[in-house]
Amino acid sequence: MTATARDENSSPPSSATPASDAWRDVRAVSAGVVPFGLFLGVTLTAYGEHPLGVVAGAGLVYGGSAQLATSSVLHAGAGLLAALLAGVVVSARMLLYGAALAGRFADQPRWFRWLGPATLLDQTYLSAIDRPYYRSAEFRRYWGWLSLDLLVVWLAAVAVGVAAGPLLPDLPHLVLIGTTMFLAMLVPRLVDRAAVIAAVAGAATSAVTVLLLPGVAVLTGTVAGVTAAMLARRGRTT
Repeated sequence: MTATARDENSSPPSSATPASDAWRDVRAVSAGVVPFGLFLGVTLTAYGEHPLGVVAGAGLVYGGSAQLATSSVLHAGAGLLAALLAGVVVSARMLLYGAALAGRFADQPRWFRWLGPATLLDQTYLSAIDRPYYRSAEFRRYWGWLSLDLLVVWLAAVAVGVAAGPLLPDLPHLVLIGTTMFLAMLVPRLVDRAAVIAAVAGAATSAVTVLLLPGVAVLTGTVAGVTAAMLARRGRTT
């Protein structure tokens, strides 16, 4: 029996419940979620988007990077199709997360198999794989509490950013905050050759495209990075 199998068949600590573990996991990831939510609220308010639209979008999209990508592409003057493609490409990694969690959703009711994946994010995925002992109905309760608690924290952070945005002076260096945050999220993920190749390809492509077609720089950089990573991983396995 493998270590993974043992983990899946083990039981949670006697004092733990799906709800308590979910809240504990949300608190653990809030250090990264809250600053990003604040930044998203401030940035989209600066783009001229309606405050209620920003908060509603944060809840409906349930993915800050996708929402920021689509809004940034639209703000840069690109069309709606380019913005939608940017959001889709940025969210493409969710396909891998879904495949990794497929076994946890396979024995769930149909309604949960349809609705549950709507709250799949980096944070919910990483939290769930650290709780392999939650299966069936217990996983359903854990995932529900995890998604709800994270949504509350996320919307609160975005709302504070939206409220604070108009009160802040016009500071050009605010864009550097976003860049710094993305770099902080990126660097820990540069753990293998494929990740480094993807980062370099995406950055180089975006840098060239922004000089020619600024509106699609995010989209082309993302596509280039994903493509480069796929080719690198395929080359390693052949």
